[in-house]
Amino acid sequence: MSAELTQHAPVRLLIAESSENSAQEFDSLLRDAGIATRMQLTDLATASDAMSKADLMLCDAGLPHLEQLLPKLKTKAPHVPIILISNADAEITTSHGMRLGAADVVSKSDPDELVLVFKRELEHVCQGQRMSELHRTLMETEQRCQLLLQSAQAAIAYVHEGMHIYANSGYLELFGFEDADDLMGLPLMDLVDDAGVAVMKSELKQFRQQGETCSFEFQGHSTSGEEIRATMTLAAAEYEGEPCTQVTVRPQYVSPRPPSTASQDQNEGHEEAAIPSNGKAEQELAPTWNGSSSGISAFLDSARSMLESVHPHRVILVAQIDGFANLQENFGLRDAERVSGLLHAKLQDMLEDRPCARLSAHQFAFSLTDTDRSAVIAKAETMRKAVEALLLEASEKTIRITISIGGAELDTDGEISLDEVLEQSLNTAFATALRNEQDGGNSVEILSKEVAREEPNSEAGQILALINDAIDNERFKLLFQPIISLRGDSDEHYEVFLRMLDRDDTVMVPSQFLRTAIDHGVAGKIDRWVILQSIKMLSTHRAKGHNTRVTINLTANSIADPDFLQWLGVAIKAARLPSDAVVFQITEGDAGGLVRQAKALIDGLRAMHFRVSLSRFGLIEKPLELLSHLAVDFVKVDGSRIESMLEDSDGKDSIADMIRNLQSAGKLTIIPMVESATLLSALWQAGANYIQGHYLQEPSAEMNYDFTTDD
Repeated sequence: MSAELTQHAPVRLLIAESSENSAQEFDSLLRDAGIATRMQLTDLATASDAMSKADLMLCDAGLPHLEQLLPKLKTKAPHVPIILISNADAEITTSHGMRLGAADVVSKSDPDELVLVFKRELEHVCQGQRMSELHRTLMETEQRCQLLLQSAQAAIAYVHEGMHIYANSGYLELFGFEDADDLMGLPLMDLVDDAGVAVMKSELKQFRQQGETCSFEFQGHSTSGEEIRATMTLAAAEYEGEPCTQVTVRPQYVSPRPPSTASQDQNEGHEEAAIPSNGKAEQELAPTWNGSSSGISAFLDSARSMLESVHPHRVILVAQIDGFANLQENFGLRDAERVSGLLHAKLQDMLEDRPCARLSAHQFAFSLTDTDRSAVIAKAETMRKAVEALLLEASEKTIRITISIGGAELDTDGEISLDEVLEQSLNTAFATALRNEQDGGNSVEILSKEVAREEPNSEAGQILALINDAIDNERFKLLFQPIISLRGDSDEHYEVFLRMLDRDDTVMVPSQFLRTAIDHGVAGKIDRWVILQSIKMLSTHRAKGHNTRVTINLTANSIADPDFLQWLGVAIKAARLPSDAVVFQITEGDAGGLVRQAKALIDGLRAMHFRVSLSRFGLIEKPLELLSHLAVDFVKVDGSRIESMLEDSDGKDSIADMIRNLQSAGKLTIIPMVESATLLSALWQAGANYIQGHYLQEPSAEMNYDFTTDD
């Protein structure tokens, strides 16, 4: 269908308009343009049900509660374009309308624009219908291919990353598997005899490098111990939309099956009853996954419901049984499968109404939502601990299993479709779960949006993952260095410094991770963590009778964050600290790059009665010119200027001139990197207000400097 063919299929037009006459005018305008319509007038508050049956929607921008209702309608029916009609009484910008979920905003005074925009969106709808039809045809074709594969005489399987993801009946029969589920996820290498492992590895390596079809002699075995000699052919293929390897096995010789004894039959019967069903029918514990993508597709479809959740934090997760290959080896395929089925049922019970899809014999996908990241992690940890506490019986032995859970926040900030977002999040969660098991297993790791956007093995990806872990598991540490007055100020004053521990507990300084955090927009989260922890520790310290203040550094992310000041006001009020107990500090470089935002932040902080410091001063060509635009209280000279002071007398004169100029502008000066008594004396003579450095005290985990000393 296209815009020119609508005479054969009238457009189902939904109009949200307070005036029926206006709605009729829009309908007549479209009909005059050759667009056949079937109009329905609706109220915006009750349009939700009608949206599912509409092709397009026109909406008056002046309707009440537009900003609350329009996003909900778009979520309910994302395939239905909404065109907002703006007029003199209800003007709305295109960008604002599109942020609310509208496809476009047109003026009521320009009917030609409305017709053109309507035709464009109608063409998009037609394209979507054609895509749906193509998808349905593709699914039918895939089903026919599936039937052909199943009926093929040759033994055929598909392998991805060395693991079986599909096998036809001929392949299952050849290798002695009664059920496809027993084979799924099993490495191809497990079917090879020891003598043929080297040949198989060599052929697989050559195939991956060249990608050309190759055949070779293959020696393997079935599950019952039969020897199999065959010709194996490897060819590039695609299965369920993913590139993989097609494996075709043409047997030349299969040894006779050894006769089973009565005792073996009894043992097999005993194994089948080894794991109790706890009152549940066996079929209830059996997995629903059947080797096709239906389970994955159904899960991705159900995951759309996360967008309707009242909770803003939405995560897709994958849980996998740790050491499943060893479980299969020690207890056999059948008992391992039953353990997996029991775990699947346990996870589904804990998720209640949320689906838990089975991705493979030992991997499961589900989704969680909550108010924030920490709450979602707590839920996932609860599930992990519940599984760890399970005791299962198999082959007269007790099995204790653990799971690795990987997750990815739903990232809807980009330009890709919701289906692609869901699938990307599932793939990222899957990869994270695999990495967790490789790192020791029995753990939970949920990647933030920023981490997920990076390649996990890239330097930025690794640093972001460490930052993610530090925020979640309190692996940030705060240190405090005293700032000493040279002019008789008796108040206790510390600057707060940040350190991060990597997974080996090695200390990382900000220069190793902060730039990556800023570039990827996560430094604001770190700033908020530092502020909350600092004011908490400061409150405790002041409660002991100390008149202490701290200087807290802010990154460019917080400078540019329009919500930061509001958040800060709530945090300080909750801590019950006086505003003059905290000084906020930004760098000269950040202020110079974000002059307008820095000025707004400083003005906002001063309006809240905070004092502000500008650090790393003196690096730009005209630092005093920038300073004239910023109403800061303190100026902290950059450490490189102090190093030059030690080199020659000109450096000392330069620092003294800078201090005088700053003080003439009404600024209190702070000089860092004081490493000797000689330098301290020179700074006192130059008129500096405050000093800090290792000569006084290195950064410490405690605020324990004795400010009463006369040194």
